[in-house]
Amino acid sequence: GICLETIDGEEGTLRLPYREELVGNPQTGVVHGGALTVLLDHTLGIAGICCDKVGATMTPTLDLRIDHLGIAPAGKDIFATAKVYKATSRVLFVEGFAWCESRDKPVARATGSWVIMTGLDLSQVLSSSQAAAQQQ
Repeated sequence: GICLETIDGEEGTLRLPYREELVGNPQTGVVHGGALTVLLDHTLGIAGICCDKVGATMTPTLDLRIDHLGIAPAGKDIFATAKVYKATSRVLFVEGFAWCESRDKPVARATGSWVIMTGLDLSQVLSSSQAAAQQQ
């Protein structure tokens, strides 16, 4: 699945390892656009956790726009990097891009907005789910 690659300040990068079951066109080996959409949605969503103004909370997607700029080469992992560029009290505005061999050659660009779930502390959700798992 999707892996956390790096967190650098308020910028997060995830990696989608190339796998045959993600291929959309068997003749070319190119990854399906839906897999790229999921990677970008996750990456831009995770950017909220990296943002100093937000912290650990859930941020469901409100809006997502993806511009496909090229094709990810067959057999290559796809990386996605994102950062919050504006945070209000209720909404995060995030931008990012996907790339394979070089950050300077993006295969897609994404922008979107995420809802800040006020009053829901992700650390509390995680600790209660860990406690429940230990009881089993």
